[in-house]
Amino acid sequence: MLKQFLSYNVIGLVNTFLGFSIIYGLMCMGVSPVVSNAIGYAIGATVSYFLNVQYTFKMDKHSPMLAVKFFMVLGFSYLFNFIVLYSLLDVLNAYIAQLVSALVYTLCAFILLKYFVFTTVPK
Repeated sequence: MLKQFLSYNVIGLVNTFLGFSIIYGLMCMGVSPVVSNAIGYAIGATVSYFLNVQYTFKMDKHSPMLAVKFFMVLGFSYLFNFIVLYSLLDVLNAYIAQLVSALVYTLCAFILLKYFVFTTVPK
């Protein structure tokens, strides 16, 4: 489990760097924080699926149902992210609000992926 958690976090760092690069880049180009957040997380989620299937949860293959469950979890986690982000934009700097909402997303997603999506025996 520790190895899995570490792998998830390394992949998470890659996704975070990618996602925030996109989010902040879009914000610097004048795109709203909410739209930037959605685009950054969508791209990060796609990369995350393939990396987590292969390296974190070591599944033999990915299936349509696995992908559906994975993206449902990310969607659910993103909903919490969005609620936190939207709530904090009036009280915090938009960049800090993005970081806080990312923590909510990360914790929610790992727990649900571990116990809801990747429940079968890995390769």
